[in-house]
Amino acid sequence: MTARVRKNLFNVLRVVVCLAALWIVVRGVTLRDHVTLTDGTELVGDVIRDGDTIEIRLVNGETRILSRSDIAKDADGSAKIAFGLKAAWRNSNKSLLLLAVLIHFPVVFPQALRFQWLLAAQDIAVSYWECVKLSLAGNFLNFATPFGSHAGDVFKAYFASLHTEHKTEAVTTVVLDRFIGLGSLLLVVAVITAFSPPQSRLAVLRPYMLGMLGIGAVVAFAYLSPALRRRWVNIPLISRLPMLHQLKRVDKTARTLVGRTGTLVGAVLLTIGLQAMALAAYFVVAIALAMDANAGNMLEYFAYFYAGTIVQALPGPPQGLGTVELTYRYFFAEFGSPSQIVCMAFAIRVVALVCALPGLLVTLTGSYRPKKAENFDLALSDLPDGIAEHDNQPRIIECAAHGRCIKAEYS
Repeated sequence: MTARVRKNLFNVLRVVVCLAALWIVVRGVTLRDHVTLTDGTELVGDVIRDGDTIEIRLVNGETRILSRSDIAKDADGSAKIAFGLKAAWRNSNKSLLLLAVLIHFPVVFPQALRFQWLLAAQDIAVSYWECVKLSLAGNFLNFATPFGSHAGDVFKAYFASLHTEHKTEAVTTVVLDRFIGLGSLLLVVAVITAFSPPQSRLAVLRPYMLGMLGIGAVVAFAYLSPALRRRWVNIPLISRLPMLHQLKRVDKTARTLVGRTGTLVGAVLLTIGLQAMALAAYFVVAIALAMDANAGNMLEYFAYFYAGTIVQALPGPPQGLGTVELTYRYFFAEFGSPSQIVCMAFAIRVVALVCALPGLLVTLTGSYRPKKAENFDLALSDLPDGIAEHDNQPRIIECAAHGRCIKAEYS
């Protein structure tokens, strides 16, 4: 089986998983409100008043006023009213939705700072503002394009490598940046689930989270242990690996970061902080949609949002489309109706997309490109006339930062 066939089969599988998950998600979700009467009749329309009496405007324009006794009861004794997507949006607090955007937008700034720290650990000097632009453009490609949640990483890896001669180290740093983000997610969810009550839905996650942390710890120990490294590095198969020189550079980059304990710990703490900012924005979205969200269950909400983020980061449909919504449907079932949960999942995607839109300007203007080559051309234009046409071309000895000065030697 060729690589192209395998790629096509994987893409087909991603589409199938996406469609299957979306089909499961939309079951029980309606556009309009459904009210079931005691005689089994179902009224479809928009509930415009929900109090001692229920007022519903039917799809044919008729308005019905019902008493609570006219409406059938669910197993828990609540009125059998299924609110649709229109009601979830109509009853939402638009000011809080805007607040969620304002809370989420600054996430890119600590994200860029983390990236700058990781590059600096490899002696790659990239300014904070350049890291902000790369992060904005990467987020835009992640959230606004159909290429998946890794498109932005590929973009950052390529253009970060243009800022330095240490290209392998720059690309590896982007991968390590992603690992730190995912590892921090697993760590926080594992801690939350470890201390959650047994009856909580979080108890379902506990063995998986602790298991993944355990596997990660064993792999990290095996990789970093000097004794084990001496054993596997000397295996003959290792010496026959393709691009062995590049793999050694990748290995050195990872071990260099581990050796910078302060940078690594700071990056993890910064990651947890920026993730908390994003999850706070998601929590505000839940409040805006009138879900059962309060200070008492905030930690539980955060854990479920973390679970959705982990699912989104796994290989599968682009941006976890369908699978994230399915995860939310399971975990948030007791906090809102199916329509509210689907609205929340959609609103969270919109919040992330709106915050990523500045990245569109960055990508369109090309301002993420390093200034080095551009200023180098300007410096060449300052050389004495006729040098470019000289038979013996000048040999560039040194170009100062940003191309402000240039020296040339003639042969």
